Amino acid sequence: MSDLNTLKRKNREVSPGRQVVRCVPEAYGTHRYLLEVCLRDAAEQGPRLAVILKNPSTASALKSDPTIGKIEAWARRRNFAALLYVNLFAVRSTQPAPLNDWDYAYTVGPENDFYIREAVARADTIVVAWGNSNGIDPARYDRRIREVLALLDGCRLQAVGEPTRQGYPRHGLLWNNEPELSDFKYL
Repeated sequence: MSDLNTLKRKNREVSPGRQVVRCVPEAYGTHRYLLEVCLRDAAEQGPRLAVILKNPSTASALKSDPTIGKIEAWARRRNFAALLYVNLFAVRSTQPAPLNDWDYAYTVGPENDFYIREAVARADTIVVAWGNSNGIDPARYDRRIREVLALLDGCRLQAVGEPTRQGYPRHGLLWNNEPELSDFKYL
């Protein structure tokens, strides 16, 4: 546990005010269900942003990754105090295509829907940011999107910037040139 605390402290030194509040599971493994990051000192309050991405890559309780870094920079410029990251699929993979190699239920993860609901319930703003399928079987991908949208029925969903050419919400890694929030409608 002391190694974890040391790494968290170093992470805060790189990004003042940034603190990983919670990572489920905390130990790096095959799945990640939730990553909660505070962007300010703990005493400061402010709006919370839930971001629903495709699948987790390498970000954990101990380190960030390019997507998380890009989203956090965007959120800081818009004065968000905290971020709650969840994903369509909970299996960790640096590339989406390998998600086709596992059983559908395994890629989704047995606890994923629970943590998606939790993140959305705790957020002031909900942004969908899963991008194109990038190698995930289109039927599998669209099935999971429909399932998640059913979980979020009645929630105001937003996206950052214009949708992709395929009509999906722009992935967080592509939030370039200060794109703004707009309401998201699934085609």
